[in-house]
Amino acid sequence: MATNHNAWLEKFKTFEASLNGQSSQPIHQIRKAAISEFEQTSLPTSADEAWKTVNVSMLSQSDFSLAQPHAEGSITAETLAPYLLPDTIQLVFINGYFAKDLSQISDLPDGVRAESLAEALNNNPDTVPEQFSHVVGSEQLTFTTLNTAFLQDGAYIHIAKNTVCERPIHLLFLSQAENTPTVTHTRNLIIAEDNSQLTLIETYAGINEQTYLTNSVTEFLAGDNAQIDHYKLELETLQGIHIANQHAKLGRSTNITSHAFSIGGAFVRNDVSAHLAGEGCEATVNGLYLLEGNQHIDNYTLLEHAEPHCPSHELYKGILGDRSRAIFRGKILVHQKAQHTDAYQKNENLLLSDNARVNTKPQLEIYADQVKCSHGAIIGQLNDDALFYLQARGISKTEAQSMLLKAFADDIVDRVKIASLRQHLETIIQAKFDRLYHAKETA
Repeated sequence: MATNHNAWLEKFKTFEASLNGQSSQPIHQIRKAAISEFEQTSLPTSADEAWKTVNVSMLSQSDFSLAQPHAEGSITAETLAPYLLPDTIQLVFINGYFAKDLSQISDLPDGVRAESLAEALNNNPDTVPEQFSHVVGSEQLTFTTLNTAFLQDGAYIHIAKNTVCERPIHLLFLSQAENTPTVTHTRNLIIAEDNSQLTLIETYAGINEQTYLTNSVTEFLAGDNAQIDHYKLELETLQGIHIANQHAKLGRSTNITSHAFSIGGAFVRNDVSAHLAGEGCEATVNGLYLLEGNQHIDNYTLLEHAEPHCPSHELYKGILGDRSRAIFRGKILVHQKAQHTDAYQKNENLLLSDNARVNTKPQLEIYADQVKCSHGAIIGQLNDDALFYLQARGISKTEAQSMLLKAFADDIVDRVKIASLRQHLETIIQAKFDRLYHAKETA
């Protein structure tokens, strides 16, 4: 791993040299501070508590080169079509770079900014850097440090005070992997000022069946009485690696609801956290992961209650087939000041194979007295009585199994408020179910 660590330092030197005049801008001081921090740390190993059950060789065996902008015209409308959603403000990124020709950002309502981060940094070189890293920390998150060091492009969304963005904003990130392994470091900064409303969708997918690494960081900075509905679709190829850090800081009486759907990826690591920093704010964090083959997913969550009267809700559900592996570690942290906290956390898993494995560890860390907090975990298989009941009514075993799986997944899918997105997810999930049972029947 030391050699790989040094390789990242060499890549930064090449990256820095390519910036030309940008090296004098304030944002580059943030990059340099991050690479200095990275130099003093090391990449994850199985000796680290947060990575001890992970085969980290997949992160070090490839010498990932920085992905390059796509050639204009190399991505067609036909390529994009499976990922697009109707009636959305659409920002498309290829290999981590904004593709203006493929995006749909015209007719933005007053008070809404939706642009590439590179453009925002270029137009506001002094203001935008001040908004970075106030939310996301990098302690024990080495890949977040790398993301900051190689920060160049991503999405910058700003919703002004008293503004309602009625159309959802869709951020589509496609990796066009080539013959050699590549990496993209995508950074998204989402700012919702007081009394604003926003619906945001993130989609991550790969085009070619080649090894690549997506290292993504998304920061939400919400003022008072804001409303954010967030959906993340992780649809990487089965050769892709996806590492993501998502964090939200919430003001007084603000509400954020976030749903994550993890379908693809050889290895996926999601760090999701919310800092309930204003009295009366509320956070809902849900997830659904469907795994086949040798897929591996880690979901690490932290809901930090810092002020009184803040409810939080968390439900993660997983369906695992073949030799797949899932790890869930969720923590609800209640500070002494956060009296009258009402927090709920649960992780449910269905195993479709004797070789599938789940490690789950929901946690409560409470320093306040007047709280109502609960947590739990379930690992099991499809209910035999339910299967028998359906088969006794003339439904085939395969169809009965599919119906029960759909009901299990729909507990999360049905919470999606956007009809077109919900239908899109139902199609993707059904295709995954078909592959899971085909693999089970041919095993």
